Amino acid sequence: MLSIKNWIIALLCCSCLSAWAAEPPKPQAPAPDGIEVGVYLVNVPAVNLKEKKFQLDFYLWFRWKNDELDPMENFEIVNGHVDGKESVKKRKAGGYNYSSARISATIYRNFVLNRYPLDDQALKLQIENAGGAGTMPPYIPDKAQSGVSAKIDVPGWRVQGFEGYASTTKYPTTFGDPEAAGQKESQVQRYTFAVNLKRAGWGNFIKLFSILFLAAGLAFNAFRIPSDAIDARIAFAASAVFMAVLTQSALSATLPETDTFGMADLLYNATMGFIAASFVLIVYTYRVSEQGNAAHAETVSRQAGWSLTVLYLLAVPAIVLLA
Repeated sequence: MLSIKNWIIALLCCSCLSAWAAEPPKPQAPAPDGIEVGVYLVNVPAVNLKEKKFQLDFYLWFRWKNDELDPMENFEIVNGHVDGKESVKKRKAGGYNYSSARISATIYRNFVLNRYPLDDQALKLQIENAGGAGTMPPYIPDKAQSGVSAKIDVPGWRVQGFEGYASTTKYPTTFGDPEAAGQKESQVQRYTFAVNLKRAGWGNFIKLFSILFLAAGLAFNAFRIPSDAIDARIAFAASAVFMAVLTQSALSATLPETDTFGMADLLYNATMGFIAASFVLIVYTYRVSEQGNAAHAETVSRQAGWSLTVLYLLAVPAIVLLA
């Protein structure tokens, strides 16, 4: 009998231990409710580098639980403005509120143009809630449904992916809010949707700088003319200057004013420097020829023509690679 009792006690202990081991862990506290936000980009109507702005046509939607909130009415584009809002939809399903709209907007951005026209760009749409972090739940990116239309065509670029992410932005001011008395800063929820654009080859580079390179070649070919024919030589070099200025005019019409030198500026300035050197050598060889040393003048001319050509062919790739 004692052995049977011992077996029964042992079985009961094992059962208790198994039940204790199989007990599931206590559930964690649910994550705070947020506002799910997503963007589907339909079109990029314009990218204006000179005016530092671009236009976007996209669908925007929100999903949230709190019936007292209306994120579609309370959002703002902090780096631009809404040009139009249409097809606004609002409904509730599965315990969630849902609101969507098709929006056209103008966005402002300081483009990075150090490597123009071989530049890659990121077009960023930045959305913030107008109510502040204290009154609005955090944004949660809808990564599964956000996207970019495959039909988007941006001349000169190709779409190279996108990303959407949420963040909290701090401002060193309370914007005069009397309810924030004693505070030194305010926080708002921000959602950023960024589209990456990559230059589609070298076509734009060749179209823009072909005249500039021809101008340099024209100036160097002036040394193939006899050194005493200074009028013809000067005509070649002067024509090169006018051709180079055409490129600068095209750059000024496309790019904004800036105090820094990008690749395009360096190529233009280098070309003008080589053309100026051609002018100096043309005058020098003419004077040597006029002094009765025509053979030496022709030798210097040939050396100058080849030297300037080789140096220019080395300078251009160096500028492009180092910009």
